[in-house]
Amino acid sequence: MIESTLNNANSEIEIHLPNFVIKEAMKEERARLTPARAMLLAILFDLVKNGEFVSEFAAEKVAYFLQRFGAQEIFKLNFEPNFYGPYSGKVRRVLYYLNGSYITGYSAMDKKPFEELGIMMDAENDVMDFLKVHPTYLAIVNKTKAFLSGYYSTFGLELLSTIDFLSSKYKTKELETLSAHLTSWSRRKKTLFSNQKFIEQALTRLIAYDL
Repeated sequence: MIESTLNNANSEIEIHLPNFVIKEAMKEERARLTPARAMLLAILFDLVKNGEFVSEFAAEKVAYFLQRFGAQEIFKLNFEPNFYGPYSGKVRRVLYYLNGSYITGYSAMDKKPFEELGIMMDAENDVMDFLKVHPTYLAIVNKTKAFLSGYYSTFGLELLSTIDFLSSKYKTKELETLSAHLTSWSRRKKTLFSNQKFIEQALTRLIAYDL
């Protein structure tokens, strides 16, 4: 961005990495952490460390399961059936607020659901230190991390959240019933999860974590 903007400037330009003083000043200017922001970030850090990338879609799914594991009163999000599974449409506001402090690439709330965002990994210790002071929230984070481990991919997140949403809404874990609801949800769901082994796998995961 700097090169393209200043390409025609008739001067010599030097770019220096931020020194310690500037880095510390940037930390002080970071957005204030709250339980909801810290919990969301903690899972997103874990997601990146597991080889996946941050996106609005991923953040929506993380918030969904944080609520399912006990953070309902913290997030207070209402999830509705959407093209990509249960969606609140409000997590983008949190990402926008965190942009520049913990998240990068979200300066405007017009990103596509799967558009990759950056996350400042050097801030993870600050987030975890915040959560350590709030053991109840940390316990929710740890349980959510354990549940989502191995399912951080976009497919895994959509699979688990979709099956859990249907299972909760219709109060059933009966395979044929859930398959029928998937078919009526959308053509995408019918095609994406046409293999019943995926549904069985998701149900096994949900049962193992008492969801």
